[in-house]
Amino acid sequence: MPVKNRRSSLLSHCFAMAALLICVLPANASIVLYGTRVIFSGDETEATLKISNEGKLPSLVQSWLDTGDGDMAPEGIDVPFVIAPSLTRLEASDQQMLRIIYSGQPLLQDRESLFWINVLDVPPKTENAKGSQGSLALAFRTRIKLIYRPKGLPGEPRDAPEQLQWSASTTQDGPAVLHARNPTAYVANLGHIAIEAADQSFKVTVGHVLPGETATFALQKPAENEQLPKELPADAVVVYTSLNDWGGAEGHRVELGRRR
Repeated sequence: MPVKNRRSSLLSHCFAMAALLICVLPANASIVLYGTRVIFSGDETEATLKISNEGKLPSLVQSWLDTGDGDMAPEGIDVPFVIAPSLTRLEASDQQMLRIIYSGQPLLQDRESLFWINVLDVPPKTENAKGSQGSLALAFRTRIKLIYRPKGLPGEPRDAPEQLQWSASTTQDGPAVLHARNPTAYVANLGHIAIEAADQSFKVTVGHVLPGETATFALQKPAENEQLPKELPADAVVVYTSLNDWGGAEGHRVELGRRR
């Protein structure tokens, strides 16, 4: 059975508050993660992620995993991994190794599976100018990918973004949308996407493409008063960057509709 992450109602309240703060405040967390993603090798029983407190005050750190819904409260999530410690106090300048342990629940062995690591930094309350203890301590959440990679997969993960098959389609009432099909066994992580056509260029929402699936990306308006095209020309070019296991970027350029 999946291992269920259970947290106290107090921490759930912290999570809900952090979710709101993340949407409206700039990142200023003291807790730093040493990595942009974690690759969990299928021939291992656990992986690790190092975190450190770069601030001047201690922080309460809550860690949990999710399957893609970043708004779900930790106690409502079932995942085939345990993260330990799930709750810890980290003093200023201290480091902590988070262990991600596979519970043994069967996972697909012919392709990668994607999960997400959440690290919530809850600093202590600070006194205001009058010495009051009623000031609000802002919580900050960092969320990175956890990719389970079974052993013996065909090909190389670094080649997956190059093999994406790009196409475009029209929508009933809106602008054209871009599609990327991933025929490989690996998650294709994308850091930037743009469409170049004639003398126009359009940025595209970014994300990832799961193995064997097709992801749809929306075009972004170049300016407030400009309209997006309902169709993309046949000679349009997709320019994108991919991110490897270590977060390094590689550029790609391919004609729309062309299969590699």
